[in-house]
Amino acid sequence: MTIALPTTVEQQAALLQDLNEVLQRHPVGADFRLLYAPVDLDLAPGQVLVQKIDRERGVMELHPRSLDQVGPGDVLHETQEVDPADPVFAGYATSLSPSDCKASKRANATRRHVYVI
Repeated sequence: MTIALPTTVEQQAALLQDLNEVLQRHPVGADFRLLYAPVDLDLAPGQVLVQKIDRERGVMELHPRSLDQVGPGDVLHETQEVDPADPVFAGYATSLSPSDCKASKRANATRRHVYVI
């Protein structure tokens, strides 16, 4: 008997689907978006990740770009790891107040609110 084990890609896709379902059920879940960026992205020295939106597919892509090719309209992606179980992070997140919240407009002109962390 052969047992087919899920691949890493299948596991990652299933995890993202599960997380999206949790966000859809939460009252403020529509204000959150998930972006998968592997921790081990290999960038050359002097390169940064630039965010680009592919409106046809409805996705944001990360493109490596040399620092001397970054333009004033480019949005840089800040790579960082956030452990939601970290007690310091959890304490900070629960201490946020309305003054930490900034309003912005989505592409479809609706308003959203983002906490600046």
